Amino acid sequence: LIILYLQLAQLQQTNVVIPNEFEKSTEPLLTTPMPPTSSALSPLPPIQDKWRVWPPDLPLDSTLHNLYVTKNPEEADLFYIPFFGSCYLFNCWINNSWNQTKRCQVDTVYLEPLMNYIIQNFVYWNKTNGANHFMIHPMDRSDDYYSKREMFQNSIYLTIIGDKRNLGHQKFKRYNNIIIPSATHILDTYHIDPSQYVDENGNPFSRDIKGLFRGCCANVNATDAYSDGVRHVIFNGLKGLPDWNIEELSDAEVYAELLARSKYGLTPSGWTLDTTRIWEYIAFGVVPIVIADGIIEPFEDDIDWDSMIVRVRRSDTHRINEILDSIPEEEYQKKRERVWRIGKYLVIRNGYTWHFIVRNFCRKLNIIKQEVIDIEGYTYYPI
Repeated sequence: LIILYLQLAQLQQTNVVIPNEFEKSTEPLLTTPMPPTSSALSPLPPIQDKWRVWPPDLPLDSTLHNLYVTKNPEEADLFYIPFFGSCYLFNCWINNSWNQTKRCQVDTVYLEPLMNYIIQNFVYWNKTNGANHFMIHPMDRSDDYYSKREMFQNSIYLTIIGDKRNLGHQKFKRYNNIIIPSATHILDTYHIDPSQYVDENGNPFSRDIKGLFRGCCANVNATDAYSDGVRHVIFNGLKGLPDWNIEELSDAEVYAELLARSKYGLTPSGWTLDTTRIWEYIAFGVVPIVIADGIIEPFEDDIDWDSMIVRVRRSDTHRINEILDSIPEEEYQKKRERVWRIGKYLVIRNGYTWHFIVRNFCRKLNIIKQEVIDIEGYTYYPI
């Protein structure tokens, strides 16, 4: 098992200066969940080997890696578990015609062998029953895919879905869940570079599209559980209105051009309160319209999301056009500038997301001396 030891004690410095290698980077964040492995750490058990298919994206000698990672477990505040349950299930669904109800014995074949290996071989898990360990749960239902989830449920989760309502399979636990940015197709699969479509201030030649949406499902009914009727209103109410551009699909480059021309972008709920489109929008300077009652945005303890998005309750979905018309141009420009100023550090430039994650780790562990983050005039102090 490979465990990365994160030394949060180094956060007692007054500020963290991001090196030029990160300032100039336009590579989207979260191409991998953690810094790479070290030869000094323990090897993976055989069950993990199949899922080691991506090369490390963060060099071992990078400043960011050296800030947080220690090879000495006695110095560590946190331990990373490379849990690849999502990879196992993704492979399972591919081999079963994308039937997402299938589990392919993920508990007995993958989860239990891995967790038993950790529990039996590493004293650091048993000292706290995993409370100072963390793992990635990058899919819609977090740990709900696993019937044996109690084996790791005491650990900290990094996940992309958060719902304050705790309905159905959404069981967000504020005391041990951290919401992080989601990967997107346009940024992380097709590697579209927003700087080729907008200038350094996030401006294109013009934003002549009032509102944009690409996604499922044009044939959804108002009474369907999927999106709770919201997407029915989008496709049957907003689509066709002047200055709105709503379809299910677009070529990646065409979509990028549309993003650069759009003032607002719709972020409706689907099966879950997903945040994927938010990152596409803020990468291109588009103000997100969030239609997802109960959603928990990433790093909301630090980031004032209401200063950069428009919230619309489900019951007001039919009034979106009216709501946008009521927003003064000055207020829109403030939101757009905020989206671009803060968003580019979370989506486009490497490094900053990790500092916000670490601030959340500090809160979980009651480490008071958190780092101070400065982003173009916005300073994030310890809370």
